[in-house]
Amino acid sequence: MQSDKQLTGKNKQKFSGLFWAAVGFTGIFSVWAVLSPNTLTTTLWDWVYKYHANFSWFTVLMPLIILSLCLYLAFSKFGKIKLGGKDEKPEFSTFSWMAVLFTAGIGVGLVNFGVAEPLSHYLNSPLGLAGGHDEVTAAKNALSMTLFIWGLPAWSIYTISGLVIGYFAYHKKAKFLPGTPIEQGFKHKKWGRPVGQLTNVVAAGAASLTMAASIGLGVFQVKNGVQAVTGMSFPGVTSSVVILLIMFAVYTSAAVFPVQKGMKILGDINVYVAVALLLFVFVVGNTNFFMSTIMSTFKSTFFDIIPLSFESYTFFDKGWFFDWPNTTFIWWVSWTPFLGIFIARVSKGRTIRQIVLASILVPTLFLIMWFSVFGGFGIHEAIIGNGEIVNYIINNPDDVYLSFIMVLQSLPWFPIMGTLFIILIIVFLATSATSAVISLGILTSDGVENAPPYRIFIWSVITTMVAFANVVTGTLNGVRAVAVIIGIPYMFFLFLAIAGMFRQMRKDYREGSV
Repeated sequence: MQSDKQLTGKNKQKFSGLFWAAVGFTGIFSVWAVLSPNTLTTTLWDWVYKYHANFSWFTVLMPLIILSLCLYLAFSKFGKIKLGGKDEKPEFSTFSWMAVLFTAGIGVGLVNFGVAEPLSHYLNSPLGLAGGHDEVTAAKNALSMTLFIWGLPAWSIYTISGLVIGYFAYHKKAKFLPGTPIEQGFKHKKWGRPVGQLTNVVAAGAASLTMAASIGLGVFQVKNGVQAVTGMSFPGVTSSVVILLIMFAVYTSAAVFPVQKGMKILGDINVYVAVALLLFVFVVGNTNFFMSTIMSTFKSTFFDIIPLSFESYTFFDKGWFFDWPNTTFIWWVSWTPFLGIFIARVSKGRTIRQIVLASILVPTLFLIMWFSVFGGFGIHEAIIGNGEIVNYIINNPDDVYLSFIMVLQSLPWFPIMGTLFIILIIVFLATSATSAVISLGILTSDGVENAPPYRIFIWSVITTMVAFANVVTGTLNGVRAVAVIIGIPYMFFLFLAIAGMFRQMRKDYREGSV
């Protein structure tokens, strides 16, 4: 681990400048969100929709472009390149590595939207009931659209962000910074360095604000779960603050431990609990229906991605298209600053081919099963059941998160499964938060491989304070708007970084250095 004493005075200056720039960038939007949440939310979402109105065609196509680049890297001559050199050994077992990759990237959204998103597409998308389709076709299309948003496209965005940072960090001995591929790949250009530095500042702001919004959503989910399991009501903000402090203790403890310990433990727990819940609903629910749904969704996930990537619903109302595929894809991009650093950090000793296949295919296959079971349960209940869950979503379009708990409540052993649900939310959120604050520590420590624990702790406190302010004031929609608006320019930085990596890879391959 590189300590402060090992950092030169010049590097300390760089750290100090980047740290304060990142804190200032984060603070401006956070204070705005607390003091004038309505103004912030209205202004930023207005900007987002103006972007959508002009460039939604690019946003929906962008993940397919990145997926194609990932597949090219995996199966080309570059696929055999190992991060860290030919003799480098992985720090994690294959299971723990994949668990960490998956749980850091998916976060609490897996539970927040596991039931709600397929039902929302079933009701409101041009491919659903709102588009004039019958119930069966709308159900199939809803799951296909859900996996289009959460499956291969999302994980290709995360993967490429890790590869561009990892390649320069391990093969060029460069810094673990999102701007490094731009600085190094375009170092002969005058704009390379300033654009790279700007990328780092925006990355830190995106990471902290995006994570703060996710933490806030997680607090409400845990509170919903506790209320459902205990049958007790917890009005006011005191209970939310207590939950937030518990989560802070969990992810801060994991973050200050060596990454091989803290993240490994959280990742393994996440997988075990998530699989336990999934298997329970699969076995106790309509197993035959779930199997049929899994097979159908598997097919559509891999065969519908190209037509869906070229569909911008020109002759339909664009409200759903802007709110779901477009906004969600940009949200994924806003996660890449810290996920890119984190994926690079935990993938040392793995080849590019292994990273691409593991970090794209494995999560996607799990998500096919997850959404087919939980989302399929909600759709099945809407078509031939009493419609309680779908009616809840119709009547509460801005608070759909209780739908997941409603699935568990309709099955036996809810006190046990509900408790597992609460554990899953806390650990899922802790895994994502841990990866975020570790990455922020690395980013503002001049890109060292292992940031000093106190810097990680500082970012854990800052992120939690932003989440605290927004939980208390109820301004999470404003923070989400900030994360999305930051993701729009960050798409440009990401493509510049990808271009920088390809330039460097070709040069290194010609010179025989890889």
